[in-house]
Amino acid sequence: MTPIPSFIYQKKNQITMVLLVPLYALAFILIYRPFNIENLNEQVLPWLNEIIDPNLKGTLLSLVVVLIGMAVAAISRVIMTAYTKKHAISYIGYIVWVALEIVIMTLIYTIVSVFLKEQANIVSEFRNTLTKTILILLIPYVMMYIYFIWQERVRELKSIRKRLEEDENALQKAYIQIFDEKGKLQLSVRREHLIVIESADNYVCVWYLNGETTKKVMVRTTLKQVAEQLAHTNILRCHRSYMINLDRVRVLRREKEGIFVEFGIEDIPDIPISKTYSESITRWLMSEQRS
Repeated sequence: MTPIPSFIYQKKNQITMVLLVPLYALAFILIYRPFNIENLNEQVLPWLNEIIDPNLKGTLLSLVVVLIGMAVAAISRVIMTAYTKKHAISYIGYIVWVALEIVIMTLIYTIVSVFLKEQANIVSEFRNTLTKTILILLIPYVMMYIYFIWQERVRELKSIRKRLEEDENALQKAYIQIFDEKGKLQLSVRREHLIVIESADNYVCVWYLNGETTKKVMVRTTLKQVAEQLAHTNILRCHRSYMINLDRVRVLRREKEGIFVEFGIEDIPDIPISKTYSESITRWLMSEQRS
């Protein structure tokens, strides 16, 4: 048999049910007086009228009825929580469990009712009380189950959204995205495949590897805008006309003309590092070497 979803009988949901269902039942009983419990057998409880206002008699006994039901439900749910730690409950099993709760409540209500009322027939009283108990509990029980299912779906959606955000963040970390001057995505390339970004008037030329082949794409934007977009990556500006992927650098070479980096890739020229950016580039390469 198909087991009922475990979130239905989670401890948190069990406590919610034990606390909220009696509140609904109390409001229902106070408004509609379904058990007619204010018709007391005064020979059995002759002292009650001396203690409380007769107008509050029904309210007090309604509260007693609800507390009895609450106690039965609480004990039942404690047993259910202990049972479900080792066993799964099927849909049929859960329905039977709830039915037994209602029957036990009805038996207790019937005994109390027969004790308090004059000329009460136990069979008739049990039948009437069972019908009323089912009607009272049916709506809050169903509402609670709908609420638990909705709550679980919300939790699942949040979990899915979180995973999607994590996947998106991982994707963004894995890929370098180049946008044009209007903010439209023009190129998305894996971080390790991007090599050099070169300024070309109102465009930038992006050099990257596609398999074993070197490719380049022109994007209408400025190197300054690209540098701002990639501020938190390892794609750094090394010259007023170039940005380089520091992970792809193979050789750092100093000559009379200045410092150059080599990538060891055919068709990719050596890229100069200007004095303005030499300190930050050298510091980054040294930190990577130490790590």
